[in-house]
Amino acid sequence: MVESRGIRGVARRLTLYALLIGGSILFSIPFGWLLLSSFKPNEEQYKRWLPRTPSAAVASPYVARDEFAAVSRPRPCPASRWDELQAPLVEDVARAVDAAKLPPAPVPEADLREETIQGVFLGAAENLSDAAWFESIETLRQKWAARVTPHLVAECRDKAYKRLLIGPVRARSVEQHEEGLRRGEPISALWQAAGAALTEQTAEGRPCALLAYDFREADRRQATLSAVFPVGFPVAKLKKLVLSIRPDHSWNALDCTLEADGQRWTSAEPSNAGNDQWQDIVWQLPSDDDASMKVKSWIVLDPAGPSDFREPGKLRVTLTLRVRSRAAAWGTKLWNNFRWAFKYMPFWRYTAVSFFLCFMNILGQLVGSSLAAYAFARLRWPGREFCFLLVLGTLMLPGAVTMVPSFLIFKTLGWYNSLLVLWVPSFCGSAFNIFLLRQFMRGIPKDLEDAAKIDGCSFFGVYRHVVLPSIRPALATIAIFAFMGSWNNFMGPLIYLNDQSKYPLALGVFGLQTQAGSNYGLIMAASALMALPLVVVFFFCQRYFIQGITLTGMKN
Repeated sequence: MVESRGIRGVARRLTLYALLIGGSILFSIPFGWLLLSSFKPNEEQYKRWLPRTPSAAVASPYVARDEFAAVSRPRPCPASRWDELQAPLVEDVARAVDAAKLPPAPVPEADLREETIQGVFLGAAENLSDAAWFESIETLRQKWAARVTPHLVAECRDKAYKRLLIGPVRARSVEQHEEGLRRGEPISALWQAAGAALTEQTAEGRPCALLAYDFREADRRQATLSAVFPVGFPVAKLKKLVLSIRPDHSWNALDCTLEADGQRWTSAEPSNAGNDQWQDIVWQLPSDDDASMKVKSWIVLDPAGPSDFREPGKLRVTLTLRVRSRAAAWGTKLWNNFRWAFKYMPFWRYTAVSFFLCFMNILGQLVGSSLAAYAFARLRWPGREFCFLLVLGTLMLPGAVTMVPSFLIFKTLGWYNSLLVLWVPSFCGSAFNIFLLRQFMRGIPKDLEDAAKIDGCSFFGVYRHVVLPSIRPALATIAIFAFMGSWNNFMGPLIYLNDQSKYPLALGVFGLQTQAGSNYGLIMAASALMALPLVVVFFFCQRYFIQGITLTGMKN
C-alpha cells in the first residue's frame, strides 16, 4: 500500500508539472508570435511562421530557389484526384510560362523556369474556388487556364529573378529644391564601376542599370560605384542625396561616401539590400532634424575629414557594396525592424517618459494607498466604516463615467498637456489597493502596535516601523500592478497630451502605426520592445506577486 501511495504521489506531481509546463507554453504563444513577427519583413508576415532564411548572395543576378514552395496538392483538392490532376495542371502552367516569351536573364534559365512554374501554380491555385476542384477535369482545366495569365507569369518570374537595379540620383537643398542629377543620361554611363559590371536596362517603365557582381573569390568582397554630379544650386546648401534602387534581397550592405568642396562625409550606417522592391535611399548631411521628433527615414552622413575633390559646383558620390556572411545576414535581418523602430520614433525619449511615470505612480500608490489603508485598518474615527464603503463603491463606477468630469477638473487646474495629470492623482491611492492593504493590516497582531506605542512610537511611527515591514508582499504586489497600469496606460495620455515630446511609449507606439502605415513588422518590433519590460518585471517579481495575492495576513 505504501508503494502504491508513492506511485500515486509521483503521478500527481508529474501531472502537475505537465499542466504547468503546458500552461506556460500556451500562454507564451502570443508573445512568441509577436516576437517572430517582429523578426520578419513586411512581405513575409502572412506567408510563413518563421522568418525566411536570408539568401546572403555572393553573386547577383541569381535565382531565388526558395521564393515559392514546391508544387504540392492544394488543400481544397481531394487526395483521390490529385494524382490525375497534378501532371496536366503543371503541364498547362509550363506551357503558359514558355509561351510568355519573356526577355532572357543572365541566370540559369532552367532554374528560373522551374521556380516560375512553382510560383504560377501556387498563384493559380489560390485564385481558384474550392468548388472547382470537384468539377470535371475539362471544366477545371478551363478555369485553370483562365487564371494562368501572362501577368501572373511575369510577376512570378520577376519575384524569382533577383537582381540589383540602380536608378536615378536626386539632390535636395535646404530650401527643399530638388533636381535630378545628370538627368537624361544613361544610368550605366553615370557610374564608374570597380569589382562589378553595369548594364543599361528598363524595369517597370523606368530607366535603370543592372549591377552584376561576383564575390565568390576571396580577394573580391566588395564593389564600388563612383560618379561626379554637377548641381544647380550652391553645394553648401546641399541637404539630402536620394538614390532610387531595387535591392536583390541579398542583405548585403551598401555604404555611401559624399565629397564636395574639399570635405568628405560617409554614411553612419549601411543600407541593407533586404527586399526586392523599388525604394529611395536617403542620405542626409548633419542638421537639426537629427535631434528633432521627426520620423528619421534617412541615413546620416557623418563628417570624415578633408577630401581631394574640390571641383566647384560638383559632387563626387561613391557607393560601396559589401558582402555579408550568412550569420551577419541573419543578424541584420533579425535586427532590421527594431533598427527602424528606433528611427521612426524617438524611442528612448518615450521610454524615459514611461519610466518616469511608472516610478511616480508606484511611489504615489504605495504612499497614498498605504496611508489610507492604515487609517481604515488601525485608527478609530467617526464614520470610518461608512467612508470605507464609499471608497469601495468607487470600484463600481466605470472609467467612462468619470472621464469627462476628470478632464474638466484637470483642465481647470491647468494640467492639460502636462505630465502632472498622469501621476499626481496616484498619491490619492486607489480603491482596490486600499482594500488589499487594509486586509493585510487587519491581520497584524494588536500586541505589536501596543508594544510600539509603549516604546514611544506615534501613529506614524507605528505605520513606519510596524505596519510597513509587515505588509511587504502586498506592497510589492501593488508596485507590480502600478507599474503595469502606468506602463500600459494609453487612454490617459491620449486624452491629456498633445505634445509629442511628452508621449509615453504606449502612445508613441500607437503613433507609429500612422507613420509606418501597413508595415506590420515594424509595428510588431515596437510592440515587442514595449512588452519586454513587463515580461522582465513579472519574471523577477513573480514571487512577491504570488505572495501578495495568496496571503491574507499574519498568524497570531
